[in-house]
Amino acid sequence: MPASTICFVSHCRGLSPVPSRKFGHAFFFLRYYPPRNFSNFTPNYSTMKYKLGNQYPFDDNFKAKARKHQSLFRAEILQVDFNEYGNRLKEMDALNFLNFYPELGVIETLKGRYPKYSKGLYADMLRSEHIPFNVFAPLKKDLNLAQRVFNQLLNKIEIKTITNIEIEYAPKPASQFLDDRTSFDAFVEFLTATDEKGFLGIEVKYTEHEYKLKPDSKESKDVDSPDSLYIQISKNQNLFFSGAQSLLKSDKLRQIWRNHILGESMLIHPSFNFKHFISVILYPEGNNHFVEVIPEYQSLLLPNQKHKLQGITFESYFDALTTSNSDVAFKKWIKYLQSRYIIHP
Repeated sequence: MPASTICFVSHCRGLSPVPSRKFGHAFFFLRYYPPRNFSNFTPNYSTMKYKLGNQYPFDDNFKAKARKHQSLFRAEILQVDFNEYGNRLKEMDALNFLNFYPELGVIETLKGRYPKYSKGLYADMLRSEHIPFNVFAPLKKDLNLAQRVFNQLLNKIEIKTITNIEIEYAPKPASQFLDDRTSFDAFVEFLTATDEKGFLGIEVKYTEHEYKLKPDSKESKDVDSPDSLYIQISKNQNLFFSGAQSLLKSDKLRQIWRNHILGESMLIHPSFNFKHFISVILYPEGNNHFVEVIPEYQSLLLPNQKHKLQGITFESYFDALTTSNSDVAFKKWIKYLQSRYIIHP
């Protein structure tokens, strides 16, 4: 079997059927065998069987590199055609989960959370929507590995045991928390060395930056109204220096604030009994937006609150996985992550 293979068979348990026009009404099934050594892969444009695909001329520098990287991964490793842009899979390939790591429970976790096809999640290799499944779902199978990794990466907390990991999580009912659609890309529950309960609320970004606030939207009213939960929790929990509110609601800081305050709303909710919370942003070191805004947000937090927001780069996370793991199946997964998401100069 080659290092990377797309294998069509007439039947196979656990794989998705793909209708074949060429063979009438016959159905074929697609299996993706991930690359074994993509970290050493150097694209050869002269021999590429599948085209790089269209790129977007108005991308910033890092996003352009990331789009090209995902386009190359599709063309050279997945060996399938593109749809409109080089980083987008055709629907047939997206339905066969080619945007996701095929082992260690990633696809099962995806189907449990989002069983219905969504183009942005299933087909777009550049958007960050799919990434939490690829980078965190396998840890559900080895909570001890997760404990070692997060202890290596995080400050001001000692995790004794990780008890649960969820992908795409928001507490329910929403009306008892922030009463909106704010959620964590990943949610990690743990016990400290003194058996106190805590959790990490993780936001994953790839090339994304800030987003504009829609006028007259619920979010716009929430960040402006002095009676909103965002402002009331920020004040009651004594989180920020005086005068921080005008900066927190700015485009570049608002989403960080939303995720942070979602976690604070859970800390004070009586049904959870949580004593510790850290809001974590996972991002690649080439995304200069988060390189800049994480310390800016931390500068608004009072000294005893600064640990509540921590940034972890893709690079440091993958390195921590490497140094904390000895399992062969997980080594294969880590190599996939490094080759899929790390963009070399």
